[in-house]
Amino acid sequence: MPFIFKILLKFDYFRDSNHMSVVNNRHNSGFSLIELLAVVILLGILGVVALGRIGDQSQFAARGFYDDTVTAVSFAQKFAISSGCDVRVVMTASSYALRQSSACTIDNFDTPVSNPANRNNNYANTNIPSGFTLTAGTITFNARGLREEATSDFVLSDGVTSFSFRVYSGSGLVERL
Repeated sequence: MPFIFKILLKFDYFRDSNHMSVVNNRHNSGFSLIELLAVVILLGILGVVALGRIGDQSQFAARGFYDDTVTAVSFAQKFAISSGCDVRVVMTASSYALRQSSACTIDNFDTPVSNPANRNNNYANTNIPSGFTLTAGTITFNARGLREEATSDFVLSDGVTSFSFRVYSGSGLVERL
C-alpha cells in the first residue's frame, strides 16, 4: 500500500467502502495539552522580546537626533553655498541651531536660518533624548562651503552608546563615523 494511504488510514480518511468520505474520529480531534502549552510558551517568549524592544525607546530617539544633527550640518554647508553667505552651526550639550549673518559681510551670525521643511520655524533642535549629551562647539561654513575651523569630531553619547560624526576642515565634508 502506498505511503500516503497509510497516513490517511491512520487519520481515518478513506475508511469507508467508496473511499470518498471522511469519517470523524473522536480520539484525534482538537489539540493536546502539550501542544497548547507549547504555543502559549512561544507566544510568551515573543511577547517579552517585543516588549523589550518597544519599551526602551531612548536608543531609537538618540539615533533620530543624531541623524537630524548630521543632516542639519550637511544642510548648513549647502545653504552657505546657495546663499553666498557664511553659515554657522552652534551646538551645545543639549541642542543645535543654524545661524547666519544678517549682512553677508559681517560675521555676527545674528539671524536664525529657516527650516526648509517649514519656513516659519528656525532650523534648530532642542529635543535631545534624556540622558544624552552632544559635543559642544561651532562649525562655520564659508560661502564656498568650506569649513573654517580645524577638523573635529562631534559625539552624541549617554556614556554607554555613542554616535559620532566628523567635519573636515578645508572641504567641509560631513562624515558619519
